[in-house]
Amino acid sequence: MKTLPHLSVTLGAVLVATLVSSCGAGTEPAATNSATHSVTTQFGTVAVPDRIESVVVIDGRRDLDIALAFDLPIVGIPVETEAPPEIPGPLTEPTGILLAAGVPELYPRNTVDLEAIARVDPDLIIGRDEVVEEIYDQLSAIAPVLPVGSTGTGVSWQQDVASIGAALNRQDEARAIVDEYTTRVDELTTQYAAEIANTAVLPVSTSENGGISIGRDRVTSIALEDVGARFGSAWTAATPEIDYGPENVTAASDAVAIIAAITSVEDLQAMNANPLWTGLPAVRNDRIVRTDKFTNDGGPLTALWTLELVEKLYDPS
Repeated sequence: MKTLPHLSVTLGAVLVATLVSSCGAGTEPAATNSATHSVTTQFGTVAVPDRIESVVVIDGRRDLDIALAFDLPIVGIPVETEAPPEIPGPLTEPTGILLAAGVPELYPRNTVDLEAIARVDPDLIIGRDEVVEEIYDQLSAIAPVLPVGSTGTGVSWQQDVASIGAALNRQDEARAIVDEYTTRVDELTTQYAAEIANTAVLPVSTSENGGISIGRDRVTSIALEDVGARFGSAWTAATPEIDYGPENVTAASDAVAIIAAITSVEDLQAMNANPLWTGLPAVRNDRIVRTDKFTNDGGPLTALWTLELVEKLYDPS
């Protein structure tokens, strides 16, 4: 079993043991609705209620994104513990709507509190595969679990949308979600064909002390690939990722335009304090489209948000 050193789990041993005992050996936990259907996932077969009335998302990235895209009744989300973005991200507004509606934040992100999940008594749990794998049995004692992937596990958000759609018997809706992205890609590819062909671009994220990193598996990178972007030379060295220290950010010097994931004011200040960064042609010519690191991974909402960044990249006016 893969381990994640950064993930701590509040097991609530007594409560979980009680839940397991009450469910009975080899049986699924009781759901609000008695009608269920079997769904096979990478971790086993689960009985998913035909009517979903409450969903908990475990990680708060792609799992939350997909739950929002399907308009699922979310009753619990993790607390974002990383630096809050200085600018709105793809899930900023929908998360704010959830919180305003009284949806509780159950535990700090990167910490899974099973007691808190059990208290909201969900019909369904959706979570990132790397996280739920470690505690699958305990989570399954509370509700059926549907895993989704991440950029780190090589599962595309389109694959996850299809699998979640199939698990919920909402295949048509899943296809519509994916088709919306594909249609938008086609529109941008046609509208900005000349700019795409003639503009060297790079997607970067801030690294430590004013450096940058480039990763091919991030949502911004995939969106640029989908529209047929012409990349700067530093892209070649990303196999799939590469970090450049503050003294080597000139690796991005042949990029005419850059999508830069700069999450906080402090990160921005660190970048602007580096004359090698401010001297880059893309920075000097104000061809920087800024986003935050929360854009690096996600689902369909993040992907569509990213395509808006791509349009700004090719149409700076």
